Amino acid sequence: MNVDFSFFDAEPLRLASRASQLAMVQAEMVCSALKPAAVKVRPVTTQGDRILDRPLAKAGGKGLFIKELERSILAGESDAAVHSMKDMEIFFAPGTVIGAVLVREDRRDALVGPYRSLDDLPKGARIGTASVRRAAILLNYRPDLQIQLIRGNLNRRLGLLAAGDYDALILAVAGIKRLGVEIDYTPIDAEIMPSAVAQGALAVQIAASDTPRAVAVKALVGGLTCPTALVEVTAERALLSFLDGSCQTPISASAVLDEAGHVTLDGMILRPDGSAAHRRQMSAPAEQAERLGAELGAELLGLAGGRGFLA
Repeated sequence: MNVDFSFFDAEPLRLASRASQLAMVQAEMVCSALKPAAVKVRPVTTQGDRILDRPLAKAGGKGLFIKELERSILAGESDAAVHSMKDMEIFFAPGTVIGAVLVREDRRDALVGPYRSLDDLPKGARIGTASVRRAAILLNYRPDLQIQLIRGNLNRRLGLLAAGDYDALILAVAGIKRLGVEIDYTPIDAEIMPSAVAQGALAVQIAASDTPRAVAVKALVGGLTCPTALVEVTAERALLSFLDGSCQTPISASAVLDEAGHVTLDGMILRPDGSAAHRRQMSAPAEQAERLGAELGAELLGLAGGRGFLA
């Protein structure tokens, strides 16, 4: 679709973003990808950024990072919003749609600190994370570990690690790479720690309206979509949707689209304390990505004995 970039000369596309350092870097990535169109970033400090003393699950869920950006779109203050897609719950604001899924960054998790692997961690090591998925996988693999909450930006987390509050941290490789920081980390093998749904993917959310400006925004933003990333996150989010997952549920889903056009989905569900886990893989043609997610979700529930496992 041809895009008239001059549409945004008089009034640049208004892109809402969380005000965190990583989010702003990601917003600038979107701005660069949208050139030569004029774009203005609107930083928003979300409730999720303000609450640092408790897990997201207890504060209101992943939507705390998203809702204020969605309100900005619906109020006409912004034309679009950029999100780390793993922060997006299955259901988002009516009147909005995902306009683009960008090329995916490394989806693995990283062990940050002086240790080279989870096996190298000393007995009873204190590990900082705010993710119920990471905590459950760690406890499933190493029940002796002490999982301790850590929230806030990268500098805050690294400061607490340096101060000796933690022996190691678990962070997303994608965030470390996008920030371009020089820190001591080791990617964790996906066989041990499969990634979160849509980890490493960026999404641009837009208004679902037919005004001339909204149509122009849709055409412009749509050009950023990576077909491979779109298929992969479609399968992963379909599994999450089938399981009715939230940030309170330890769920992993990682899909890979091969050159032959088949997508393989690796799914895992765990009890929060890591005491039980079920994992399977399934494959299907790319055009059946959504169906694949639902079928693997059903398979996992069957292995777990029903939805009570997720309660």
